[in-house]
Amino acid sequence: MPTWLALFTFAGIFDLTPPERPGLPATEEIGGPPVLDWSRRLPGPKVTAATHTELVRPSVDGESIFVGSAGDSSLLRLLRSTGELLVEYPARAPLLAEAVAAEGRVWFVDGAGYTFCYAVEGGEPIWSHFGGAPITARPTLTANTAYVANVDGVVFALDASTGEVRWRYQRPTDASRQSDLTLFGAPSPVVVDDELLVGFSDGAVLALDISTGRPIWEARVGEGRYPDIIGTPRAEGDDLYVGGYSEPFVALDLRNRTPRWRIDAGTAAEPLVEDQLLFHPSTDGKLRAVRRDTGEVLWTFETGDSGALSSPQATAIGVLVSSSDEGIYLVNRETGALIWRYDPGYQLNGVTAGLTVVGRQILALTNAGTLLSFVAPAPPPTVLEIEGDRSWDGRSLFRPR
Repeated sequence: MPTWLALFTFAGIFDLTPPERPGLPATEEIGGPPVLDWSRRLPGPKVTAATHTELVRPSVDGESIFVGSAGDSSLLRLLRSTGELLVEYPARAPLLAEAVAAEGRVWFVDGAGYTFCYAVEGGEPIWSHFGGAPITARPTLTANTAYVANVDGVVFALDASTGEVRWRYQRPTDASRQSDLTLFGAPSPVVVDDELLVGFSDGAVLALDISTGRPIWEARVGEGRYPDIIGTPRAEGDDLYVGGYSEPFVALDLRNRTPRWRIDAGTAAEPLVEDQLLFHPSTDGKLRAVRRDTGEVLWTFETGDSGALSSPQATAIGVLVSSSDEGIYLVNRETGALIWRYDPGYQLNGVTAGLTVVGRQILALTNAGTLLSFVAPAPPPTVLEIEGDRSWDGRSLFRPR
């Protein structure tokens, strides 16, 4: 089990439509595997413990990168082209989840249980809210509301402009697990129509009324020693793709709240959906391509270790995924064959935090606290010859005369 899952006993002024996960459009041509462009060691004390893990997936807004680390109690805004530090946004504890930026503001959470809202340009926080327990997943923002879930099974609906609590839901303690250890984590809530879908450490998925927090329905998903829902579920049509950490991973029919199919492997990250395919990042070090309609596994890529995989990212030449115990992999989406691999080093290796893909840029935060920026090369310029005249294809170094 990866070290980051340490075991514990215990209508508004903004258009806050949930941001799309950045990805590389299939129509954008690239010329080959990524190459490292720049790297930046994030602030904080020198890492000496082999158990050090970074959980913050970099987020991008325009020309800015927002990222935090386990070694420093601040969110950082960096220049996307070079990694230059632009702004620091102080928090109360190290960061464990990615930030969300929109409409000139940035929202983020920390390991002390605070949710913050700052102006992107910096300064004092516009507001902060203390939720009582660490928060390990990014806020979900929609309709001027920020929905936040902490590791104690508490969900808050906060006014995104002021931080005022609109409602609060507390998941009752599972008596059957009182003597057991639960995993340190909780997924981001998912908005589906007028319901907020939330996963909990007892393996349950709960639908809450998005306006009041009132429970509407419940489905048991997680099984095994660690049934905890850690990975953020993915809703597509009438299905919710969700899994427990140990097992299983299922397509939950939202109409009758029963699984249509299941895979006997767990997950700690959100799956990738592309048309009729789903890419399942498992906790056993394997990436699976799955038919969404039947659950048939078309191929399995094995990283060679048992580290949990991050949320897969789509690119024009394959699927990118990282391992909490190893490196970064680019895999052929049709066959599962390895195209390219990056190993961050033999000490403190692994990329637990999810990857971010924007255009031809790929961002990765290693467990050693180094932010890496890769660039996928553009195709070489070409000149088309048509009846003896040069015809410009839009990417050539010169136009036809």
